[in-house]
Amino acid sequence: MVIEIRVLYNERIYIYLLTIIISLFSFQIKTTQKVFICKSTSSKRYHYKKTCRGLNRCKAEIKETTLKKAEKFGRTLCKLENK
Repeated sequence: MVIEIRVLYNERIYIYLLTIIISLFSFQIKTTQKVFICKSTSSKRYHYKKTCRGLNRCKAEIKETTLKKAEKFGRTLCKLENK
């Protein structure tokens, strides 16, 4: 019975640590992943590719930024790239 409890305890620790590692990796991606946005005041999307069709209509400057900053300002992924 004691052995079984230790195994369950070790599995919980392993799962907890794995969750922390995945969270940190996700945070790292958001702070370094580069995306493109249209600097128009009506623009609401970000794009992984500068050549995305969704950016064709942009009459303002196309700017490279981080995923974290784009999401901070309420941008969401372009529906054309979200397939």
